[in-house]
Amino acid sequence: MLTKTRRLKTTLMLAVAVALMALLVAPALAQNDPAVLEEVIVSANRRDQALTKVPASVAVFTREKLDAQGVKSIDDIAVLTPGLNFTRGSQFTGSNTQISIRGIASTVGAATTGIYIDDVPIQARSVGFSTSNTYPKVFDLQRVEVLRGPQGTLFGAGSEGGAVRFITPQPSLSGYSAYGRSELSFTDGGEANAEAGFALGGAVVEDRLGFRGSAFYRRDGGWIDRADPLTGKVTEENANDQETTAFKAAFTWAPNARFQATPQIYYQKVETGDTGAYWESLSRPADGDFKSGGAQAQPTKDRFVLPSLNLRYDFGPAQMIATTAYFDRKATEHRDYTNFDIGLLLPTSPYPFLPGQVATGYMGDRQKIFTQEVRLESHQPDARLNWVIGGFFSDDRQTATQKNQDAFYEPMLISLYGLSFADLGAAYLPGDLVYDSLTKSKTRQVAGFGQADFKVTDRLTATAGLRVAETKVDHQQTASGFWADAGGIDSTGTKTETSVTPKVGLSFQADPATLLYASAAKGFRPGGAQTAVPRGLCGADLTSLGLSDSPATYESDSVWSYEAGVKKGFGGGRIQTEANVYLIDWNNIQRWVDLPSCGSGFIRNAGSVTSKGFDFAVQGKITSNLTLGVTLGYTHAEFNETIGVGTTALMVEKGDSALDGPGFTYTISGQYDFTVLGGRRAYVRADHSHAGAEKDPNLAVFGVNPQDTPAPATDLVDVRAGLKIADVEVSLFAKNLTNEHAGLSRLQLFSGSPLITNSTFRSRTIGVTLNYRY
Repeated sequence: MLTKTRRLKTTLMLAVAVALMALLVAPALAQNDPAVLEEVIVSANRRDQALTKVPASVAVFTREKLDAQGVKSIDDIAVLTPGLNFTRGSQFTGSNTQISIRGIASTVGAATTGIYIDDVPIQARSVGFSTSNTYPKVFDLQRVEVLRGPQGTLFGAGSEGGAVRFITPQPSLSGYSAYGRSELSFTDGGEANAEAGFALGGAVVEDRLGFRGSAFYRRDGGWIDRADPLTGKVTEENANDQETTAFKAAFTWAPNARFQATPQIYYQKVETGDTGAYWESLSRPADGDFKSGGAQAQPTKDRFVLPSLNLRYDFGPAQMIATTAYFDRKATEHRDYTNFDIGLLLPTSPYPFLPGQVATGYMGDRQKIFTQEVRLESHQPDARLNWVIGGFFSDDRQTATQKNQDAFYEPMLISLYGLSFADLGAAYLPGDLVYDSLTKSKTRQVAGFGQADFKVTDRLTATAGLRVAETKVDHQQTASGFWADAGGIDSTGTKTETSVTPKVGLSFQADPATLLYASAAKGFRPGGAQTAVPRGLCGADLTSLGLSDSPATYESDSVWSYEAGVKKGFGGGRIQTEANVYLIDWNNIQRWVDLPSCGSGFIRNAGSVTSKGFDFAVQGKITSNLTLGVTLGYTHAEFNETIGVGTTALMVEKGDSALDGPGFTYTISGQYDFTVLGGRRAYVRADHSHAGAEKDPNLAVFGVNPQDTPAPATDLVDVRAGLKIADVEVSLFAKNLTNEHAGLSRLQLFSGSPLITNSTFRSRTIGVTLNYRY
């Protein structure tokens, strides 16, 4: 059997071998072949450019690529993108997610990765225990751009590690286009999945008025059963089904050749029937048998509405773009707190022991974000100087509510310890609540930014950019109930900071097919205020740390990123390669200090991290029929110093891994096109994505549980075969062909508890897709 090190070396050699094959063999095979790769246009620098001319690391998924690889969600995008890590938690509903780029990962405070729909940021600040990002489902997208490295100059403080942008098609003022997709599939051991969506756009009045509209519905059948935690008897089959509904409508009005106004509205609602996590004690992953032992279902609902108005005015040598948007999101979930509440009092046996025992957490999260950006940019791509200047304003208001209902909590205290609430000087809140909390956060940001690209010579371009922003964060929480301190919690805090995030770079067009570049950029994440943890529940943990209270505020953190890369084409556009190396210094990091005995914690700034690595991609037409591609990335992120918390506890040790996800990933893709049935185009393709094993945690660090083992190495294989007839394409596919079921987020309820939850990939799913493009 291969050791972990030998497996890593083997997979790395395999990826490099395929890449070299594409580089060395393809030009020889394709010299007389007219086939070339399609040029991809991106707007990573806030203006449309060919990807091969952008001096930065950008992964792009066009609509055609999204369809070919069967991408449905951010989970799929992360699997296929080196350097982008995405995880879903396994506690409660599993709705808590984490996204990071190049190791700049955090589950607390403001986001480190920007999430955009077109030019509108929608990422969430971590406010309550259920706060998490929402993501657009993948339908009728023009493309998805993953911008690696800090984007603080052009995209602001939410993009400290990078940004993911979901770009939607805009209305056309000439001609018509349509896109449709329907699908039916079946998951091993689960229910059927189905979707249908249609988009149509075109000119109502040629050159004056156009529209684009879409509607989409998808149902993902459940594949995890809910069962009795003691007997394993199934109480509800395939409980974790999910339904998605989305609509978009946009119009463009152009009264003259210079001015355009585009109002649009985007709506999405996602409803899930139960948790996507499973209990290890009830499940057999090797057999595809997954069960959760919750006493009740844990449904979630997440809907958002995003109206926006985009104005453009062409001055000739420059154009003005103004974007006004209001993001309104409401997310709710019912969490099964039954085992958690029992575990607080009896960690070694967190199972119901009173007849009908159940406890529910009612969680709510609300985002209301108003954004206004106005920018003026040069409109002469071939000019010696290209520039963009602008201003940005956002008013981001988030509210988190938590109501914990447990009529059995006092009976448990009496049964286990002979204590009533009255003995402890406490009482239930109305409705048998043991905790009722309201947390509000308001983040106001005003920023000015600019970037200029100057051609020093015809081939050498210098880039300089700067963003100056003032951010004010207000935090307020009120809480009452048995879980709150005596007299309740009523805390407020404010944090105001000014950030300066510069960027400089050089790019050299060595020849029409070769671009060399180097850059240095700063990223910034504002600090904030936080609520003190309840001393009644968490006093023992605080004392063990040498603390009487948790800190009321935390500071900003920042990164400096240094990158050098090359983009080179071969064979007259038949082969395209991209490679880069980077070094990131991340300082004064906002980190979560877990208090394991009470299930709470606080944010504290702790030291610095160095993240370094590389990304590599090659795609090429081996022949006019065969296309091969390899993307791979490696990230090594570790802490630079040892840091304690309080007087005795170790928070982090020098050399500890700071990476929350695999360090090494690659995807190998291949597609063979051919003709059948009188010249109709057909194809077969396969994608193999590998993620290396995550680093083992340092067990000496306070709060680290040895049972919360990191994810092992994983391999996902997807295959698809399709036939195109006129504007219709029908394809058969299999996702997770080999039924990869590695545990991705193992979590022990409390130290010493037998209850361990985990999550994994959806079981093998086989189906048929029907696409229509006009």
